[in-house]
Amino acid sequence: MIRSFIAALTLAVPLSLAGAAPGLAQAGGSDAARAASEAAAAFGPAVGARSPVTVFTTAAGEEASLAELSGTNGVILYFNRSLDWCPICLRQALEIDAAADQFAEAGWSAAVLTYDDAATLARVADRREIALTLLPDPDIAVIDAFGVRDPIYADPDHMAHGVPYPIAFAIRPDGVIVGKFWHEAGLGQPRGYATRVSVDDLLGALD
Repeated sequence: MIRSFIAALTLAVPLSLAGAAPGLAQAGGSDAARAASEAAAAFGPAVGARSPVTVFTTAAGEEASLAELSGTNGVILYFNRSLDWCPICLRQALEIDAAADQFAEAGWSAAVLTYDDAATLARVADRREIALTLLPDPDIAVIDAFGVRDPIYADPDHMAHGVPYPIAFAIRPDGVIVGKFWHEAGLGQPRGYATRVSVDDLLGALD
């Protein structure tokens, strides 16, 4: 399923909402399904937790804090694989970039983090005219701090070793995570990364 976890901005206790995307089967009650669900629940920080990283480096080589990256309500931090060789990732980044006004009207900003280096992201941004904030993480430090590496690429010699499994966190300016959006059922699957949560679905859940 695509699961979104939402915490009301005014509540201390997170509220969880779960839903399935069209065409995706709901997990059953088998032991295997329960084990998969438990593994998914442990993937990345929970709603209500604080962001494990509060200062990021942009593709321009500048440091930016969560507060600086945030709109009124906060920032949607997208973890993506690569904008260099992953067409699905680039397509999603272009969708997010085109939705800048939607994010702003909802009080949010958006940023995309990949394992690409700064030069690669800067080149892609220039070539595709992307104004969106891009965050390089070539040392995989932020990806590992959030605990969102894609487990499919365990081989250190694989070109995708260290990439995150696509996931987005809604983070308030004070660092509290109030939303978590991803294709939960795809974790550990060879092409699980291909299903993404749309901008409209994400902002609709946060409304």
